[in-house]
Amino acid sequence: MKSLLTEGVQLFNSGRYWDAHEVWEREWTPDRKGSDSGFFKGLIQVAAGCLHYTRHNRRGAVNKWRSGADYLRPYLPDHRGVRLAPLVDAVDGYLAAMKGQTWPELTMPRIDQE
Repeated sequence: MKSLLTEGVQLFNSGRYWDAHEVWEREWTPDRKGSDSGFFKGLIQVAAGCLHYTRHNRRGAVNKWRSGADYLRPYLPDHRGVRLAPLVDAVDGYLAAMKGQTWPELTMPRIDQE
């Protein structure tokens, strides 16, 4: 049986950001104050940012990406078999691209697992 973490990664990588968010929240909710709390909050926020981006909501994407990356930074470069450094690097690039006046054409990230 695959873990909820892995299921969320697979949903995220297929562009199903809301569904990934929901799956990760199911794993995080029982232990909201645990040591992995920021890890799951970060993944959830990055997924929400990607969803906002696909809906052309600049403010929502920027806010969620920024907070998501900040939650994930303490867990770099990887945590629980998830390669976080490339994800955070991608989000940092998206944040820079979103500072422009025009809507940037970005390719949403993929999350790699070991």
